[in-house]
Amino acid sequence: MTMKAMFSLVGAAVVSFSVGCARETPLAPSGLSGDVAMAETSELTTGSTPTVTLLPDLTVSPARVAVRAGYRIMMVNKSGRNASIRSSMCSEFNMMNLPNGGFLNSSVFRPAGKTCDYSAWDDNWSAKIFKGQVVVQ
Repeated sequence: MTMKAMFSLVGAAVVSFSVGCARETPLAPSGLSGDVAMAETSELTTGSTPTVTLLPDLTVSPARVAVRAGYRIMMVNKSGRNASIRSSMCSEFNMMNLPNGGFLNSSVFRPAGKTCDYSAWDDNWSAKIFKGQVVVQ
């Protein structure tokens, strides 16, 4: 077999594999499966890596987020100040110090069925400036 024919064969295999994989890639986060009783808040989101944003008005968006067990959330700080994220109930927020304009991923959430309340504190730990909740499914 000539080199040209071999490269053509390899190229065709790569294209076939790429197209086959691309059809399986989701384009948007999936919805909640099963009971939707948790959706009593209007800001509930799911997906492999939900993003929570700290905003300048000292709120988080969304205030309540759902994540599948084994996944993380991303915290983005657009508040105009530094913030330290902490939870007294869940260790997934350990060591999350976010500079203004920065972002960090939490640790992996486990087990399914738990709810994690978290708060963000200002630089000198004098005040809670943000509150939110993560529901682990």
